[in-house]
Amino acid sequence: MASAAYDAVNKAWKATCRVLFGQEAGDISDCAEWLAEYEDRVRNEKSSVSGKDVTLSQNDYSKTARFRAFDEVDFGAKFQPLSINDMKDIDSVIEALGERVYFTGNVILGNSSNVADSSSVAESHFVLGSTMVFDSKYVAYAQYVRRCDHVFGMMGSDKNIHAAKSTGAEMTRCFECHMVEALFDCYYCAKVQNCHDCMFCFGAENDSYLIGNTKLLKEKYLALKKKLVSEIAEHIRKNGRVFSILELLQKAGEYRPDSRLKFAKEMEVPTSLEPVEKAFSQTTGLLLGKKLSGIEDYAGYLSKHVPMNEIHPSALSGSRTISCGYRVHMLKLHDFSKRMATDDELRGIGKVGVGEGALGRLSVDAETAANVLHPVAYMNLDKVAGQAINLRDCSVVINAQDCYCGSAFTWCKKCAYCFWSSVSEQVFGSACVFDSSFCVKCFYSKKMTRAFECDGCESCSDAYFSHNCENVRDSMFCFNAKNLTYAIGNGVLEQDKYKEIKAALIAQLAGELEKRKDLRWDIFGIGSKR
Repeated sequence: MASAAYDAVNKAWKATCRVLFGQEAGDISDCAEWLAEYEDRVRNEKSSVSGKDVTLSQNDYSKTARFRAFDEVDFGAKFQPLSINDMKDIDSVIEALGERVYFTGNVILGNSSNVADSSSVAESHFVLGSTMVFDSKYVAYAQYVRRCDHVFGMMGSDKNIHAAKSTGAEMTRCFECHMVEALFDCYYCAKVQNCHDCMFCFGAENDSYLIGNTKLLKEKYLALKKKLVSEIAEHIRKNGRVFSILELLQKAGEYRPDSRLKFAKEMEVPTSLEPVEKAFSQTTGLLLGKKLSGIEDYAGYLSKHVPMNEIHPSALSGSRTISCGYRVHMLKLHDFSKRMATDDELRGIGKVGVGEGALGRLSVDAETAANVLHPVAYMNLDKVAGQAINLRDCSVVINAQDCYCGSAFTWCKKCAYCFWSSVSEQVFGSACVFDSSFCVKCFYSKKMTRAFECDGCESCSDAYFSHNCENVRDSMFCFNAKNLTYAIGNGVLEQDKYKEIKAALIAQLAGELEKRKDLRWDIFGIGSKR
């Protein structure tokens, strides 16, 4: 695995191990499979142009589609307009597109350098085996990373430094910490906030020198920490991995709840779907010329290619907990559904310790750790911060209003069946859409206005069935193009002719969608070889 990116990342990994464990834990190549296990949907294909490896940001493209690397795209290529017969209906257009359709991977943007086996990377340096990485450096085997430095095996990471195998924000020198925020020098912690110097803690807030939620004198804490982190490093060096807190939680599920943990079932907050229904009707009217109603009737269509949430009862009260869709695959890795608890319950758990006497039995072994920690070992895959107004079936929310069914709604309103709609309004059935409005079924795109079935696009408006386009307006079925207007299949038409054909095509889409509550074609399937 010789490359400048690998060499730099391997050195960074060793430096982070020295910071975390006081010693190195082997080369990163020896534990790559373990570090990558929290990643989801990463896929590699071969370029149809050169045969070289192409890393994709997602796994939804047709298995029989053609692929190219981003640096193989000729954005200046000119195409003749399709014939009138080729544009009489959707099937004809898709059949006529032929070689114009290919999907793009290895997307590296902005001021980035030394990136390998990665895609959807912007303004980042020294990145290995990762996707969706922004404004970061020294990143490996991670996904959804922003503003980070020296992070490895992360699944959703913002403003973290020297962190590994974790999910959350504002961590410094942390290992195996999940759904956490504002931590430093913490190991094996879940749903912990604003803490430092903690190990094997659950639900703790605003505290320090805790192990198993038990307060220790600083000297005792540091002595036990030194022993445990040394064992962790040795285990990684010898086996290329060490157990995760998710495995610990799964094994803790074999024990009955501690008698000290008693919680009443929580009342659900009343919500209204009316604002979402109105926004969906308005958005489909703008895009398809026909206002569709009854958003729940379109759930099957809107949720395609979007990681959807799962509902689990609290193990302590039966209250409803929502697991964010983009992390539910971690439940498949280790099923800790029997250890779910609500945020309020976890805050109560954070005040209950296992007792100092039990801590002497702790070792770097999942079975033993579960035996010691099962009284307090609970977690969930949810988070709410800032204002959360009129939300139903939403998970991981930061300042959102009038949203329904999805996860990572951040600074947005009137969105549904989405994953990570950020700084956006009236976006439906979409994933990773930023700074956008009036969109249906859009993916990994930003600065979009009135867009339908688009993927990997930026600064486009009134766009339909388009991939890897920038500044494309009033166009349909365009691939790997920039600065087009009134184009179908990358071929530019006269304005009046374009509007006439567009009107006929979107009427067909609206009719099919209203009748079937689904479409036979989507942006990921139109590149299939037939």
